[in-house]
Amino acid sequence: MKNSTTTNRKIFWTPTRLGLVAGALILAVTLFMALYRPGSSPSKSTSSTAPIREISDDLREADLHLISGSKKTVGDYEGKVLILDLWATWCGPCRQEIPHLVEMADSYRERGVEVLGLTTEDPLADLILVRSFAERFRINYEVGFAGDNVASEIMRGRNGIPQTLIIDRKGMVRKHFVGFHPRLSLPQMKSALEEVLATD
Repeated sequence: MKNSTTTNRKIFWTPTRLGLVAGALILAVTLFMALYRPGSSPSKSTSSTAPIREISDDLREADLHLISGSKKTVGDYEGKVLILDLWATWCGPCRQEIPHLVEMADSYRERGVEVLGLTTEDPLADLILVRSFAERFRINYEVGFAGDNVASEIMRGRNGIPQTLIIDRKGMVRKHFVGFHPRLSLPQMKSALEEVLATD
């Protein structure tokens, strides 16, 4: 009996089975690392419960270098409702969010809503990459570079991207979203937009 048990154990843990278990563990770790990047929020979306606040002068007046080659400031959008999105090409949740921003830019434009996407990437080293990304995702709104100061002003101590602000016509931040979840974030963003449009 003792010899039979030992034999069965040896037969069960064959090199092939050990290799399959190790391969499954490696695959699980690889998938986790691919989906989770520091600074991103792959599975959650939260909207800020902070009170309505005015955007800071630093954010309003900062020169934003757009991929078109022109410059703008957030202040240039006053008089319109602005969806200000902080993102990056490598960010998985950002890639999920962008098609919805494209749709919102198209469907809300006639109601005075603009979308501005600001990437955290380097305007010199990553310009071609970001332009190519914008073309591939058919982005129909203005895209530029945030820079460290602008990114900090948008995040205001909240880590992770994407982060999306809904700013009303008077330059007040009415909603601050951190992360993106396909089923939760989109209705929340549209609800916030409708609320702003109804009260402006």
